[in-house]
Amino acid sequence: MTFTSWGQGWQPGQGEGNVSLWTQPRPPGPYLALRLEMRVMAAPEALLTVLRDTARHREWLPKSREVRVLARSGADDELVYTRLESPWPVQDRELITRSHVSRRADCGLELKVWAEPDALRERPGLVRIRASSGRWEALPQPDGSTLIRLETYTNPGNNLPGWIVNPIAIKAALESFQAIRRLMEAAPRRQASLLTGKEKCMARP
Repeated sequence: MTFTSWGQGWQPGQGEGNVSLWTQPRPPGPYLALRLEMRVMAAPEALLTVLRDTARHREWLPKSREVRVLARSGADDELVYTRLESPWPVQDRELITRSHVSRRADCGLELKVWAEPDALRERPGLVRIRASSGRWEALPQPDGSTLIRLETYTNPGNNLPGWIVNPIAIKAALESFQAIRRLMEAAPRRQASLLTGKEKCMARP
């Protein structure tokens, strides 16, 4: 699990829908790492609510056929199985990731995600993704919005050509970000007047 510092070595790309995009080569493979940013009028904790609602995964990850939690180690650690749809004749991919949440005193949070490909026996007819990592940040802003940032890299395996994979990955990431914004902003907000600590962070407008 390796993460590049924010802002280092990234090349601006074509964002859309108020989502900014940067890319970064990760040789020797042909696949690009992606960095995305957007502002959302919701509390930082709303990001976690969306990402961990496995029952609604297709609303922000439409190419996912299946998402299920395999194990939890406390409130902030999860092991998750994801099956991703691939266009014919490419085989579907399956990905097993572990995630860990770190919380900040200002109510911001960081979510790190990395592949644990051997945590479950492989299923026939599917390709197991063995290299994938991501880092989310949700940072509260003075105007009441939250800055959402993601740095992510995945090697889909099977030596698929980068000129096919990269445009598809970029399009999917931009669409997912916009869907995540809609879901975060649609979530109900709790009253914060009598709350403290973690509850107050979750209720922040």
